Amino acid sequence: MNNTSKKNDKNIKASAFYMVGNLFNKALAFFTIPIFTRLLTTSEYGIAQTYLSWVSILTLIVGLSLGNSIRTAYVDFHDDIEGYMSSIFGLSLLSFLVSSALIIAGMFIFGNIDIILVICCLIQSYFQFVATAMTTKYMMKVDYIRKTLLLALPNLTIQVIAIFTIMNMHDGDKKYFGYIIPYAAVYMVVGIYFVISSFIRGKKPLNKLYWKYALTYSLPLIFHGLSLVLLSSSDRIMITNLYNSSEAGVYSLIYNLSMVAMAVTASLEAVWVPWFTRKLMTGEKSTINKNITKYLEIALVLMLCLMFVAPEIVKIMATKQYYSGIYMIPPLVFASYEMYMYTVYVNVEYYYKSTKYIAFNTIVAAITNIVLNFIFVPLYGGMAACFTTVISYMVSFLMHSKHSRKLDRELFPLKQFAVPTLIFIIAIIIAYLLMEFWIVRWIIAIVGFIFYAAYALLTKRFSNFLK
Repeated sequence: MNNTSKKNDKNIKASAFYMVGNLFNKALAFFTIPIFTRLLTTSEYGIAQTYLSWVSILTLIVGLSLGNSIRTAYVDFHDDIEGYMSSIFGLSLLSFLVSSALIIAGMFIFGNIDIILVICCLIQSYFQFVATAMTTKYMMKVDYIRKTLLLALPNLTIQVIAIFTIMNMHDGDKKYFGYIIPYAAVYMVVGIYFVISSFIRGKKPLNKLYWKYALTYSLPLIFHGLSLVLLSSSDRIMITNLYNSSEAGVYSLIYNLSMVAMAVTASLEAVWVPWFTRKLMTGEKSTINKNITKYLEIALVLMLCLMFVAPEIVKIMATKQYYSGIYMIPPLVFASYEMYMYTVYVNVEYYYKSTKYIAFNTIVAAITNIVLNFIFVPLYGGMAACFTTVISYMVSFLMHSKHSRKLDRELFPLKQFAVPTLIFIIAIIIAYLLMEFWIVRWIIAIVGFIFYAAYALLTKRFSNFLK
């Protein structure tokens, strides 16, 4: 078997493993929805989801977004990637200790917040950063087995412990703690293992050269990361504060369901990024442009099918308290597709190390989201947040595409994104018109998927894309 065949075989295996891991995670989250929505009130569920939003924000602050530098470090310091990993873990640990001290001190001075919540949030934030950094390293190495296990096993453990913990709490207890504490505990165990083992293997926790490299690359991405988190999580926080926590619970459920298709798209991206990097390094831009159409097409089909069948899934998986959220599904699924599209351009910006513009573009989109939420969420609740999310992600897509085209005009003509976007908008209109006719929607989704799958198999479109 020649080297090209070996790489193709490894890519296909990696795709399959990533897909299994991501689908397992999404399926686990999906099938535990009816358990948690029955064990917790909509208010408790909303608080738990809002907590996870804060974790996403603090992960970037305490970790200094250093994990983002691993992509380029894997190229620049390939022979000493273990030393580099130990270095960013050393720097991030210092940041975590300083940030935690400041946040806890500020809480006692200015706030009246539950200390247990704050400690759990800080612990989970740092060690979640560690786990994410390790998955990035495994992705660049195409170490699909370890990456898949790291995706799946902690999440499975968390869900099992959370169900057991909540079921054994009394009605008067704050049951959302039964959901929150397992997250912090499991990530702490996993994270401590990786930090210690990295220090032992890499032996360079205080390397100034690596610290300077990581900070130069990653500091602008803190603002990018925070903006991304604000784009994806600020809705829940603002709905909780500007409307009510029950509405935040409904929105969180629909948002999580709308992201189910991302299990497959994340698997594709995990293979796409190292492949794209290699092809761009060798100047094979025509090959990249040829495959981007298929890359967008696969996600389009999956997300359209999800959009058409999701209302009934909500009715099966949740109680009547959540049924009002079915009208949130079409815009939120479209938002997830917009997210998928703009990462194509962000990958170009990463390659050319244009991190300041990545941060600036995403900040503008996040501010757009926050301003629109302040105006419309108090009036229309979660439904308003759905459409403000769509608008904000579109702003992000347009800005990233414009800057990416300045960096490299030969990559990804904008017209390649126009057709799938138009198809999605038409499908949204159809989905709303058929919202009360579930049989018609399901027939469209099932028949459409079968036709696409048959077409893909006959033309070997999917296998050729992976190769």
